[in-house]
Amino acid sequence: MEVPPMQKISIDAKECVRCGICVNVCPVNIISPGKELMDVPYIAEEAALFCSECGSCEVLCVKSCITPLFESKYANVDESNDPDIAGGQLAAYMVKRRSVRNYSNGKVGRETIESILDAVRFAPSGMNGQPVHWTIVHDTETVKKLTSLTIDWMREVQESEEQHPLKPFMPSLIAAYEAGGDPICRGAPHLAIAHAPQDNPMAYTDSIIALSWFELACPAFGLGACWAGFLNIAANSYQPIMDELDLPEGHVVQHAMMFGYPLYKIYKNPGRLAARISWK
Repeated sequence: MEVPPMQKISIDAKECVRCGICVNVCPVNIISPGKELMDVPYIAEEAALFCSECGSCEVLCVKSCITPLFESKYANVDESNDPDIAGGQLAAYMVKRRSVRNYSNGKVGRETIESILDAVRFAPSGMNGQPVHWTIVHDTETVKKLTSLTIDWMREVQESEEQHPLKPFMPSLIAAYEAGGDPICRGAPHLAIAHAPQDNPMAYTDSIIALSWFELACPAFGLGACWAGFLNIAANSYQPIMDELDLPEGHVVQHAMMFGYPLYKIYKNPGRLAARISWK
């Protein structure tokens, strides 16, 4: 049931110490201090319409006396574990991320994928809009079909007068596929499709952020991933792929990612350019 706007949060007046932190951290500045010194902070009815339901007031409350009244689901994690890790450990993990283009035949269990997505749903989104929806292509044969359809799209572009920026690369990709290779999904057993309403101006950026989190999380679960750029482009212009994905009405593919168990082990990190920084 939808909560009336004036009831976005509940503050326990007995526990509240009137520290004012919730007033200061609200990103849309709708939490007001009480009119008198010892009054409890509140959200005016007309201001509650602008609440983004981000939870900043809740998580930064020193007495944990703020309760959200809107629909919400908490992370499925063991809160007894301290999640903080040293900066050096995080940096070492991040630089080991690789785009994986060779996969074993092993299938990833649905519970593992759901565990990753349970964390990924906390990725930032504009005004906490959380527009990203997921279609997980778990069936390997369906992945192969989407690869074939992408090649069909390339063949049509090749035969047309369309001036597509990928057109110079298409003959070699088609030839590789016809020779038995998979230049589209690289033999990955699964695909993660991020989709969202077409009319949401923030959906593409929010989806890229969410997929970046997905890719970064994969190695912690023994998985590897790679951006499926060719499939993504085809999925937004080729009706047979749209029909196969069967997204909700009004939704479009924002981007796609292949993933699975890596075929090879990574032994070292390659070099990269030094960070290009301008200090002001």
